Amino acid sequence: MEYQYMVVFLLIVNVALAHLVAENIGRKRRIGYGKSVFWSILFSPIIGYFITLASPKLF
Repeated sequence: MEYQYMVVFLLIVNVALAHLVAENIGRKRRIGYGKSVFWSILFSPIIGYFITLASPKLF
């Protein structure tokens, strides 16, 4: 039973970190908010962070 709570907690933390990456960095880049969230959830927020940083900045 405790294992299920841990999995749910880690999923919530993963989605929250993906949102932070997309909100703070992705919105200012060509990749945008949606794709930043997608890549951050698909791989991990750390990998999503680097993918988002690789995208060119908007002018």
